Amino acid sequence: MADLNRVMLTGRLAADPELRYTQSGKAVANFRIAVNRRWLNNETGAWEDSAIFVPIVVWGKQAENCSTYLQKGRRVAVDGRLRIRSFETQDGDRRRVTEVVAGEVHFLEPRSQGDMTDMETESTEDTEDGTTGSEQEVPF
Repeated sequence: MADLNRVMLTGRLAADPELRYTQSGKAVANFRIAVNRRWLNNETGAWEDSAIFVPIVVWGKQAENCSTYLQKGRRVAVDGRLRIRSFETQDGDRRRVTEVVAGEVHFLEPRSQGDMTDMETESTEDTEDGTTGSEQEVPF
């Protein structure tokens, strides 16, 4: 049986994605999602919450889409693989980073009011009066 390295998470972005490009021109975006856990405390009888913040790395066109359409607080689902890498700091210390390399990122909710809610159906092209398609008033 082959080994399996697969991670599936849902959560909210802790900050806006950071997009950059490699020297070869490939897009890469980094962001963190807050994954919440809720449990019943048997001692107090109260519900308690905790969150972990998981670093996500996305490559290619999907990285550009995440940078364009996601912002802090948006809910996403990430399907990918776990990667642990190490590097040396300028001080000579060894550091290890655990992150999820996303194969797919699904946007789980529409953008906030006033933003574009459907990339394919709303126009953002400038009109003759200088407004964009999403800023025009509805004629009814």
